Amino acid sequence: MLLEWDGALELGIGEIDEHHRKLIDILNQCYQALMLNNHTRQLEEIVTELKDYTQYHFGAEEKIMSDTGYQAAEAHMEAHRQFVASIAEFDRRASAGESFVAIEVLTFLKEWLVAHILSTDRALADCIKAG
Repeated sequence: MLLEWDGALELGIGEIDEHHRKLIDILNQCYQALMLNNHTRQLEEIVTELKDYTQYHFGAEEKIMSDTGYQAAEAHMEAHRQFVASIAEFDRRASAGESFVAIEVLTFLKEWLVAHILSTDRALADCIKAG
């Protein structure tokens, strides 16, 4: 396991926390595929799942931002768009058979997810809880 869910990642917003747990699960699947040297086929499946799930998760977060009138929504949504673009690029490279994409995906996912939860999503959660 590359990343375990812990209290530092907990935002106190049930739906968002549940989604983040799922994203961490996908990250750990990527790590497991890499460790088993079975990453080419599995990576493609994981990237597809990641793209689908992030679209669902980001849509839910963006609805929450809209419903609550979150003032930093545009910057938050831009972070989401950049993530989606990065994943699309990894997918393109993996489909082209480029070596070592799995390692880059793994590193990117871990760093981005933790940083996004601890800063961008934390700010959203704090705003929602402040009401």
